[in-house]
Amino acid sequence: MTFKDISYFIIAAIISVGFTMHLFHTADLLPTLIIGICALGCGIVFWLFTSFKHPTDPALLLPPYLITAALLMLHIVEEYIFDFGPMIAGITTGIWTAEKFLWTIGFFFPIIWIFGAYAIARRNQLGGFVSCFIFVGMLLGEPTHLLIFPIREAVLHGGGYDYFPGMWTALAPLITGIWGISIIVTEARKAKRAESVA
Repeated sequence: MTFKDISYFIIAAIISVGFTMHLFHTADLLPTLIIGICALGCGIVFWLFTSFKHPTDPALLLPPYLITAALLMLHIVEEYIFDFGPMIAGITTGIWTAEKFLWTIGFFFPIIWIFGAYAIARRNQLGGFVSCFIFVGMLLGEPTHLLIFPIREAVLHGGGYDYFPGMWTALAPLITGIWGISIIVTEARKAKRAESVA
């Protein structure tokens, strides 16, 4: 690893740990496990084993990345309109209000996505980190809107399986996230084969 590699890894780790701690203090353990541990933690591991040393070609990566980010923004709009933050607070011991949710997810995330798009276009390694975080996050996090949140609400508050904010748009960015993951894996394998031949 070069000094530059180590620097990028440290930056990604600081972002991940900092945001995970923020989630734990505001949204409680459940969102922390889903977003902080699964998405960020697994995203870093995926990044290290795929595009860390060989950033993915921007011409291949930007289309699924930008579409996924747009679909994720639509998903967040649905969550905000139907009070995802307070609903999460209702099934955890978190303190997410609609405003706290908007600042955490609706403001912080888009800044990271915009930076990620720029970094991908520049073939900067941090673009690989952001893309891996988003794609892995979609794969691991979005099904929770259908499989965990509504079931937990039914168990805690009674009633049957019912709508939970974000359910309608949860699976769309998951599909494009899988597209992005397949591109990263394919290109990483090509880079490793070329490296071994050389």
